[in-house]
Amino acid sequence: MGPAASARPPIAVLLAETDRLIDVVAGLRARACEATGARRSVLLELEAGSDRLRPTSAAEIEPWCGGAWLTGPADAALVASVLADGQLRQIAPLPLISPELARRLETPAAVLAPVISGGGPLGLLVLGVPAVLAGHEWAGAVMECAAGFAVALSRARLQRDSHLQRGLDDLVVALGRSGAPGLPIEGLEEFCRGAARLLAADRVALWRHDRVARRLVLAAASDARQPADLQTVPAADGDSPAALGLRHTRAGFVPMVPGLDVGAGTAAVVPLRGRRRALGVVVLDGVRMRPGDEARVLSHLDGLGRQLANVLENAQLIDEVLRATREIENAFDSMEDVVLVCDPQGRVTRANAVAARRLGRTRASIESSPLAGLVGDALAAWLSGLSAHAGRTHESRTAEIDDAVMGGTFRVTVAPLVTAGGGLAGSVLVAHDVSEERRIEADRAALREALAQSQAMTHLVAGIAHELNNPLQAVLGHAELLRRTEALPPRISAPLRQVYRESDRAARIVGNLLVLAGSGHVVRRPVSVNAAVRRALALRAGSCRRAGIVIERHLADGLPRVSGDGLLLQQAVHNIVLNAEQALGDGGGRITVRTSCSRSRRVVSITVQDNGPGVPADALPRIFEPFFTTRDAGSGLGLAMVTRIVREHAGEIGAANRRGGGAVFTLRLPARSVLQ
Repeated sequence: MGPAASARPPIAVLLAETDRLIDVVAGLRARACEATGARRSVLLELEAGSDRLRPTSAAEIEPWCGGAWLTGPADAALVASVLADGQLRQIAPLPLISPELARRLETPAAVLAPVISGGGPLGLLVLGVPAVLAGHEWAGAVMECAAGFAVALSRARLQRDSHLQRGLDDLVVALGRSGAPGLPIEGLEEFCRGAARLLAADRVALWRHDRVARRLVLAAASDARQPADLQTVPAADGDSPAALGLRHTRAGFVPMVPGLDVGAGTAAVVPLRGRRRALGVVVLDGVRMRPGDEARVLSHLDGLGRQLANVLENAQLIDEVLRATREIENAFDSMEDVVLVCDPQGRVTRANAVAARRLGRTRASIESSPLAGLVGDALAAWLSGLSAHAGRTHESRTAEIDDAVMGGTFRVTVAPLVTAGGGLAGSVLVAHDVSEERRIEADRAALREALAQSQAMTHLVAGIAHELNNPLQAVLGHAELLRRTEALPPRISAPLRQVYRESDRAARIVGNLLVLAGSGHVVRRPVSVNAAVRRALALRAGSCRRAGIVIERHLADGLPRVSGDGLLLQQAVHNIVLNAEQALGDGGGRITVRTSCSRSRRVVSITVQDNGPGVPADALPRIFEPFFTTRDAGSGLGLAMVTRIVREHAGEIGAANRRGGGAVFTLRLPARSVLQ
């Protein structure tokens, strides 16, 4: 070893003075060349996961040294033996033993020194020497340099790994700290741009897996160069790097899509797998890395995939929780009942919108307030009684209570909230307003009582009508016989006619009462509504002419038949026309009768309207009641009988005043096919 070499600082000092690999390698190679007199030298680094050697640093070697070295079988065996025994070896004559190495070094001999760390071989130091070296002094210096190379390479790899891992961790942390529910598109795009810078990639894209549609959707990318028609791809696509990467179990390389303007070669893919499903994939196009770093970079990408999958899955879970929370809140507020959630001390922790409205308070003022102080005295007393027995049972309790504060009668249910361990975590009060139900029940009771009375009255009326009908018929019969006797003097014939008229009127009233009481049996047959209307109008035609009343008929063609009694329907129309005739009086007027059918041909309508004074507003709601009349001579049974006939035919009747004057009555009867 020459004076210059002896003047150099120790290798430990060289390693401590700088952590730049290029400076350390150059210094160590210079020391080895000085120790051996080598004219040419090269440090070959072993690619991780393979047996290929690539030059890391060289001196006096032509530029073509960038390719893989010692690729022939004999050379590979030579290198393997040197790395296996870990001993320095001098090779001569070099052209005979390794023609490839002799051609590259252009020297007759070479020194091969293995570069080994505790984890295994890292590479090989190759020195081209002009002749076989004698002695052993140089061997120690070369092995010391090889050990320095091992430290420098290991340290450089650790630095690169640390820098890459720290950068990837920072990207994931920044993405997870986006601050918004889920992962906003801006955060995902920034992640892709950061990954592209860190890994020196041409492009980084994040694809999400749509399990339902079985496709991948582009979620974000480091640039906007993706064509619109390539932003979704089928999950089973055999050419797309994203689809291929989704089927990988670990990070790896796949061919890039032909024609995509992002560079040539291969793309690194990182599958994102959650606990139960595939979430997506990250595709890195044109990743640039040092020779030999591929396996380590893929290992880091695997870690990145796991971290990113956790972030994505957590974001999805947060989205699902927020969505479920919103749905629960919406359901909570959409309930029509008062709902109050209380803690074990009886303070309200949650209140729905109905509770706030019923109590006349804001939610903020309700929550954290004692429940007993929010409700009426009766409900507060009942709740106090429940509190005294709260520790004895976890059963729900229900009571019906009038509450003045909430304004009504409520069916109140208090249910306990029980923890997983069986302890009491609070209670839920649900108050259902039954005020309307109680009012309806009271109305029904009153209606039932009125119906019972009405039925009793109906039976009474029917019985009286039957009893009166027989003597009236006898009176009418004898009066008719006497009227036909020609020998009666005028002083007797005039009163006799009066007796006959009044008896006939009484008989008609009794007949109406029998119809109103429903004592007759309706024989249902197909009935033509138009025919019934024509017969009814024919009965009133003469009297209307004498009174100067014009009857207009507008009868629709092709009406469906109704099921019922034609004579009863004729009587109903007759009574309504008679009512209109009496409203017009002797001053004349116009009565219009129409028949029509609904579009669905399910309802047949009869409308009778006049141009008279109409029905008084205060009388309109009562005109169908029995014995109610606005005329002194009326019996109040005509329209009541119409109502009974229409109901017997499962129909409806209505009355109203026309805007231009007069009244209008409408009968609606179901068509025969509806009743069948």
